[in-house]
Amino acid sequence: MVGFGKIMEMGQKLQERIKALQEELEKMEISASSKGGMVTATVNGQGSIRSVEIEKHLTEKGDQDLLENLVLEAISKAQDKANKISKKKMKKITGRLPIPLPGLGL
Repeated sequence: MVGFGKIMEMGQKLQERIKALQEELEKMEISASSKGGMVTATVNGQGSIRSVEIEKHLTEKGDQDLLENLVLEAISKAQDKANKISKKKMKKITGRLPIPLPGLGL
């Protein structure tokens, strides 16, 4: 049987690995484009928006509704990709443990 001290040590190591993963995700850049690639959004691994690139001809056309929809689509796709990557990486670290874990500040 594993002692309480060993469990605490394992929990601390897990917390350190999760913190390192969060730092890695913060630095990561994930991009996705709307249909046709007219708008590209880049987010970090946590899903925070880093940049949005819009093809120049879209701003010249003046079709604001289309532009807004394409921007929203690109951002949503990029955030979805970031979420999937984050979950996959977190699962590698935690295995079957339920996250957030009580008492580990996660």
